[in-house]
Amino acid sequence: MSEQSTCMKSDKNRKENYSLYRMKNIMRCKEDSEYMGEVILANEDLIWHSVHKYIGKPDYLVKQYCLDKNDILQLGRLGIIKAIKAFDTDRGVKFSSFAVITIVREINCFLRDTGTIIRPTRSATTIITHISRIETEFGYLPPVEELSILLGEDVNKIKKALDVGRPVKYLHEPFKPASSSFDAPTSTVLDILEDEEKDVEEFVIDKIYVETLLERLKIHLTSKEWRVLQLRMQGFNQTQTAEKLKISQMSVSRIMNKIQNIKIINSYLT
Repeated sequence: MSEQSTCMKSDKNRKENYSLYRMKNIMRCKEDSEYMGEVILANEDLIWHSVHKYIGKPDYLVKQYCLDKNDILQLGRLGIIKAIKAFDTDRGVKFSSFAVITIVREINCFLRDTGTIIRPTRSATTIITHISRIETEFGYLPPVEELSILLGEDVNKIKKALDVGRPVKYLHEPFKPASSSFDAPTSTVLDILEDEEKDVEEFVIDKIYVETLLERLKIHLTSKEWRVLQLRMQGFNQTQTAEKLKISQMSVSRIMNKIQNIKIINSYLT
């Protein structure tokens, strides 16, 4: 065997030994902290992928928050450690999807705690001003796609402008839902958060489980069956679904029965 072939084989074995796509590696991480450290070092690309996709360019974060790139890396590593400890290998979800949540949350919490508020750029400020005028004129905020057409701007630019342009909500700031009566007592944002029964983190994780299930399910369905499922999930009843797709209610019923009996659903829920 040539030296090049030996190196390629060795590199492949190393990747497999430290891969976070293999459940046995994650189980070993839970029991062996030294091995977990090696795995984290071998998977730092996951940290930078999460930062680039969901937080921003590292160079911008370094400048905006007076950080070192190593600070971001350390926070990302801590996120992976927390993900490994909390991950349930029996749920059938990709670890990378789960880990992204903890990595992004760990870094965002740190950035939030630094107390620095991101200020919009000049172009973002201009877009925000135009959006405010449109909202005032229309009486509501149109979807991003419609704003893109009205302003002649890229959809991503508008999304970013809206993200940085939303007013900051402080925990003790008065908050009154639009549906409340005039003389109803005013709550604070903190009150609303404390009264919220839904665990946000658990909701996000469950959402990933559902999305993973749907991805697996989709390959077993025809385009018509997939459309029926989408409409039913959106809240359309059997009659409305049949009317929208111009098929009989019996067809809708048969399709839903087929979906409920697909093995992947039964095995996932048991």
